[in-house]
Amino acid sequence: MRLLATLAAFDRRLFHRLTRDERRLVDASLTRLSNAANRSVLWIAIAGLIAILAGRRGRRAALRGIVSIGITSTLVNLPLKYLARRGRPPMRRGDRPLPIGLPGSFSFPSGHSASAFAFATGVGLVEPRLLLPLLPLATTIAYSRLRLRVHYPFDVLAGAAIGVGMGFASGPLIRVVRQRLEPPVPSRAGDDAPSKRLILVVSPQAGHKERLARARRTMAALGLEVVTEISVEELQRLPALLRENGAQPPIVVAAGGDGTVGAVADAIIATSATLGILPLGTSNDFARSIKIPMRVEKAVRLLSRGHVSRVDAGKLVRDGDQPRHFVHAAAAGINVQFARFATRADLRARFGRLTYAVAMAIALRERPIFDCDIESEAGSERVSLVHLSVINAPIFGGFLDLKLPGAGPDSRTLDVVMIEHLPIRRLLRSALYPILRVHRPIRGFRTLQVSRLRVRTNEAMDVTLDGEIAGKLPGTFEIVPAGLRVITSPTFEEQHR
Repeated sequence: MRLLATLAAFDRRLFHRLTRDERRLVDASLTRLSNAANRSVLWIAIAGLIAILAGRRGRRAALRGIVSIGITSTLVNLPLKYLARRGRPPMRRGDRPLPIGLPGSFSFPSGHSASAFAFATGVGLVEPRLLLPLLPLATTIAYSRLRLRVHYPFDVLAGAAIGVGMGFASGPLIRVVRQRLEPPVPSRAGDDAPSKRLILVVSPQAGHKERLARARRTMAALGLEVVTEISVEELQRLPALLRENGAQPPIVVAAGGDGTVGAVADAIIATSATLGILPLGTSNDFARSIKIPMRVEKAVRLLSRGHVSRVDAGKLVRDGDQPRHFVHAAAAGINVQFARFATRADLRARFGRLTYAVAMAIALRERPIFDCDIESEAGSERVSLVHLSVINAPIFGGFLDLKLPGAGPDSRTLDVVMIEHLPIRRLLRSALYPILRVHRPIRGFRTLQVSRLRVRTNEAMDVTLDGEIAGKLPGTFEIVPAGLRVITSPTFEEQHR
């Protein structure tokens, strides 16, 4: 007890020494920064920016940072403050008024400091480069709580230490939760059991070498045999490879994003082959729609023990061209503009991971208008649009897991989204509504549900199929009901059996 009393006395003397001088400009700046961190609003905003701008690794880092804050706040604000029950620093005679309101909770440990260092640690353990800006910011916020006289020095140090510890602890916690949320894949026996032999189709442009290496190790451990590996540019070889491999052909595994999956689906849709998916892309929206696990090891296990489902595909038919199939969506307008800019080598070299954000900003700024006649079972009309989407699978937005209401990968219909020329503020607002789960009609933003859609344009227009520029308008979009045999998660329930 004497040691604690000595430490408390030293803490108070240090507090008085560090806060006795008035620095109005510094105090005003620290007040604004400290208030911004109330209820972790500052850290949540930074996490959102990291998730948007820093790619897949950034999204993992942002998630770990937010989880770190969550467990830290729960620990600090509930048991620890009430166990310590230390009062806030008292006002002394002649002290200037506090720049901020005195919090009503106990002083030890500092919640702001704990959350700041928890977030910085959680993010930094996934993406170390982000520690360079985050650690000084966390330190400044921790210091602001002392400088603004709402915490003692030991409150701040203890909070920072707890935050660092919870940042490390968040990793195992996330792994445990993921294992519980993703149910084990049950074994299947009999003639319906998928083949143990695989034809692996990979995209050489995709940046997923490390995850693909993990997938290969898991395949070997599970006794899965890759009989042939080809690039997505070699898909013309696929029919012959399937014929060469007997009555029970290997599973054709698309290792990549929606573009790779769509290209493989187009190659096998007229065959009896089964499609498997390793979700190695950026969004993996089709894989999410049929509940494929995003963790590559679990996706590999699904290949050997998953459920074979029949799901729809979309088809674009154009006079004089071979029909081209897609699994997630076809689009014209803004999405084509985005695809053009996102694949430009000069933009990639200049902006790196920010290329997608820059490409979307340019596409939204330009958004050229095109006139077209559309015809479906709902009727025909002339429209002026900046964007047209024909959607087969309901999930979009990658990790945001946004869903088009009423859509499904086996609904036997295509969902059409038409966007007229809107002011940029209304266009951005329409994009925010799905993220916020707001279902509200927007003028100039229309949807249809059809089995066939004919689109006539005055001039030939590029179309993206599953994110790749791979078709042209005018043309006709059609549903191919139950056109694909796909290995899905056992939790995926087919609407039509």
